[in-house]
Amino acid sequence: MGDPAHLKRIALLHLGRIHDETPALRARLARRGIASELVPLPPLAKDGAPAPDWGRFDLVSVRDCRGSHRHGDFLPRIRALAQRLEALGVPLANPLPVIEAGHAKNAYLPQLAQEGVALIPSRWLPRGWCGSLAELLDTCGWQEAVLKPAVGSLGWHTYRVRREGAHLTITSADGSRPVVAGAMAAGAVDGWLASLTRGGEVCLQPFLPGVCMDGEFSAVMLGGRFSHAVAKTVAAGGWIAHERFGGANTPREASAAERRWAEAIEERLRRRFGVLPYARIDGLRDGAGELLLLECELVIPRLFLGEGEAFDRYAEVLLGPASTRMAW
Repeated sequence: MGDPAHLKRIALLHLGRIHDETPALRARLARRGIASELVPLPPLAKDGAPAPDWGRFDLVSVRDCRGSHRHGDFLPRIRALAQRLEALGVPLANPLPVIEAGHAKNAYLPQLAQEGVALIPSRWLPRGWCGSLAELLDTCGWQEAVLKPAVGSLGWHTYRVRREGAHLTITSADGSRPVVAGAMAAGAVDGWLASLTRGGEVCLQPFLPGVCMDGEFSAVMLGGRFSHAVAKTVAAGGWIAHERFGGANTPREASAAERRWAEAIEERLRRRFGVLPYARIDGLRDGAGELLLLECELVIPRLFLGEGEAFDRYAEVLLGPASTRMAW
């Protein structure tokens, strides 16, 4: 990443919203003499359109591009920008291969499963999939399941499915109202599912009731090392562990076993990508209390820097070359 002594200005790319923790991070960087600038992710360039002066930056970060799942051209825009930055010798905080693989769950989770990481069982429905959701649940042996897109965030297009005899009830993540009016004949929802898969690949996983009691376990890795952990709880009557849906994020003292679990997953990510400046590894416990990998947030994660008192650690990782990221 270059000599941190010569790093003076960082571009923080965004799509209109930034992380709540970013203002405090910018203040920490400013104390170190590092200017940070919020820069909108540029659209795909048109002939003759003026281009920003990217050469004035020493580093570009994509971590504040919240809502990227709603922008179908996000990756093409990032790829075009990465090409411009490479020509100028300006690095991305997370290299392009990490962004490309981490943006979609189906781009890295199946490979981790092949490498022996225990994941929540998953069925990937390709774009344009048509079929019977009830038959799929029967094949998998699941009475309750969760449907979510391969590219998504904040519960976007995430649904809980409950099988009740010949009927299905589907509820959206925000709990506002069922997708269909009460329990419907199983075949009646297949058209809805087909419309969902027209937007991209969809993941079907069994619903783990433990999430309502234990929530999620999130381990934050900075510069290839375990930094801190957070327990993400579910609101009363809910089933999504997220503050947007009434949940809470609480600092947690990770056990030795939980740290080993997160470090083993990080080590597999490192084999593929090298040392990552940041990663958030989220898990859920199964009925036996074992942690199963839910996802790895590698591109635009909230890192719970406040909860983990980790602003300075993250700043060190962000500014330091890869060879020094593990020094703290």
